[in-house]
Amino acid sequence: MDIRLLRYFAVLADELHFGRAAARLHISQPPLSQQIRILEEEMGTALFMRSQHRVELTEAGKTLKEQVPLIFAQFERAIDLTRCAGRGEVGSLEIGIISSAMVEPIPHALRVFAEKHPQVQWTLHEMTPAAQILALKERRLDVCFFRVSHEDPEIRSEVVMRESAVVALPLGHRLAARDEIALRELEAERFVSFGLRQSQLARYLQDCCVEAGFTPQIEQEVVEVHTLLCLVREGLGVALLPSSARQLTTGGVAFVPLAAPRPEVSLHARYRAEDASPVLALFLDTVREVAASMGVNAQSD
Repeated sequence: MDIRLLRYFAVLADELHFGRAAARLHISQPPLSQQIRILEEEMGTALFMRSQHRVELTEAGKTLKEQVPLIFAQFERAIDLTRCAGRGEVGSLEIGIISSAMVEPIPHALRVFAEKHPQVQWTLHEMTPAAQILALKERRLDVCFFRVSHEDPEIRSEVVMRESAVVALPLGHRLAARDEIALRELEAERFVSFGLRQSQLARYLQDCCVEAGFTPQIEQEVVEVHTLLCLVREGLGVALLPSSARQLTTGGVAFVPLAAPRPEVSLHARYRAEDASPVLALFLDTVREVAASMGVNAQSD
């Protein structure tokens, strides 16, 4: 149904006079009469009782008159929501993440995005990198964050943050007070690590040890970074982690920089290359802005 028909009806229902209604609508009476007849045909019932000297609403017309303001309001709301959706101001966003990536700037970017775009519903999903990529391709995720590069022509990637790896040690460890530690000095240490099968970061850091001349003795493999830090705190091993892991500790752990050449660890944002979602674009802009404000320059891989 043409919304103009309802506008014509609303004016005529208000004036109850074809001449005055036509004048308000800036049209002549015959086209107005024709449009009202079309509306009545579409409704399947008479809306007005017409006589030579007066126009009155039928019961159906009275009912429609009550509903028309609601229809107009809903129509305007639909237009507003559609425009907002086109600008990315409403919608939903499914975000994949690994636990060690829940460090600045990501939490701050989430808060800023939620404050600026309260009508966007977003959900976090903690998943392994492999599960994130699969979910991204299956469109169960819109964007994901994890470390270490992943080459795929279907996936676009941006570096959110670059940082150096550090050694996490219990406070009482003989090396805990050092300004820096050469990777080779950890050869005799017991390590706790993320699972080598699940974590690209763990495999990368193990390769760095091998390049330094030793294979790390891994005592325990875990999934969550908080579990890893608890094991370090209790003296059950040392761990190689991104320097941002300092933000996650509750105490009892020393983080000592590695001597050059330091392994570099990057946090990447990944999303489908063809995804033109305005919501995703706004979210990525927020991540870039927050990263830049913290002195981190996000860039495409």
